[in-house]
Order: sequence, then structure tokens, then C-alpha cells
Amino acid sequence: MRSGQVARLGTAGAAVMMVLSVAGCQSSARQDAYGKLGSVCSFMAPTVSGVRNYAPAGEKDAPDSRVAYPDPDTPIYCDRPLSTSLSAIIELANYTEALHVSGYYALLQQAGPYTVFAIPNEPMARYSAQFTGGLLDPANKNALKALLAYTIVPGKWSLPRLQKALAKVPTHAISLNTLAGIRLTFSIEPSSGQIVLSNRSGVINRLWVTGVPQSNGVLYFTQSALPPVLPQPNAQPSTAGTVPSKVSPKP
Repeated sequence: MRSGQVARLGTAGAAVMMVLSVAGCQSSARQDAYGKLGSVCSFMAPTVSGVRNYAPAGEKDAPDSRVAYPDPDTPIYCDRPLSTSLSAIIELANYTEALHVSGYYALLQQAGPYTVFAIPNEPMARYSAQFTGGLLDPANKNALKALLAYTIVPGKWSLPRLQKALAKVPTHAISLNTLAGIRLTFSIEPSSGQIVLSNRSGVINRLWVTGVPQSNGVLYFTQSALPPVLPQPNAQPSTAGTVPSKVSPKP
């Protein structure tokens, strides 16, 4: 990633898996951010990467100004499109830059709707470091686009809508189509009742900020980067793992 930015499913073989495919026309018209009726709905997006990145080298070292004055939480306004909010959120700077490079940013300027499961700075940078030259290197364009497309689901999937869909299924697991053409699985962890995301390999991704409404969709923050996995013949999706308490956006 850019220099100076930080690195930042329940029994296997369940009998029934409900697959929700989002169909219908998606508008290609760019949404005018200032053509929407204003509202007082807003949330504060947390910022943690700045403080972690600029901690003093030792306990006795004086903090520099970036620690003494850490990055502030960022307001997210419900009447703005996803593109506008993503550009303003410090904690999603790496993800937003990747959207620009991949070409998906322009898509999130359109009417959609889309539901985005954005990756914070630290896990985005850690995932990028697995590739020679980083994900933004032109040689890794396909990997970049695959990762980002797997974080975008067509349709407007608020947290209550996800919870309602999951409650209707005996296995409490559903899958949704993503722009990557690979389904993203959602399930409820029995002991906590919280929603987790997983890929076909059963790798878990937890939610951090849950379901901020946007004028052209819904915005979530995840806690890690979930790599897309291509379907394998006769493969059975599985879920595993425990989920800590999620952080809801602050009004």
C-alpha cells in the first residue's frame, strides 16, 4: 500500500443452505450526492490505525504529534452515497485507494444499491503484503479486483434484513452473490447470536461496524480481509469459529 499508511461458520455439512441471489436491474447512472434530500442521520466511524502506527519506539520516548493528537473518528452521513462516505473515512483509506485503482470506486458512485463490507487499513495492508510489490502493483491487478469484488454485494442488505433472512433458515446460514461471481456466506454463531461472514474454505470474517445506511446502499466494516475462493466440485461449505462482541456505529 502507499507508504505511511498502516497495515490494518454451526456444523459442517449442514443439510440446507439457502442461496439468495440478488437479481434485477442495477442503475448505471451516477448518483448526485447533492441531489438527495438531506437528513440528520449520521454515525461516527472509528479510527484506530493512526494511533497504532505512530506509537513511540519505547516507553520512555515522547510521543510525536501524531500520537498526541490521534486521528479523529469520522462522521458518516446516511444521505450520502457510498463513494462519498468511503473517501471521508480515515480507517478505510487503503480500501478506498484500492477501489480507485481497481475501477470499483466509480461503481459505488452510482445509484446501485450495493452493500459493501469494507476492509480497514491494517488488515488490508497485511493482505497486500502477501503479494510481491503489493496489491496495487499492476501485476497483481486480478488479485486486487477479485478481493474487492468479493466485498461488494448487489442490493441493500441492512443488518435487520440479514437477521430476518437468517432466522428463516433452519441452519441459520445463507449465501449472497457478490460482484466477484462467488457467493459470500453469512451465518449466526449459536453461542453469541452474532453474524459472521465466511468463504468456501470456512475462513471466518467478523463484522466490526454493522450496517450504516447510505443513499445507494449499506456500509459495513469487517475485521479482516476474506480471500475469495473459487467453487470446487462436490465441495461442501462449512462454518467454524467464535465471534467476539461487534462494535456498532456510534450515532
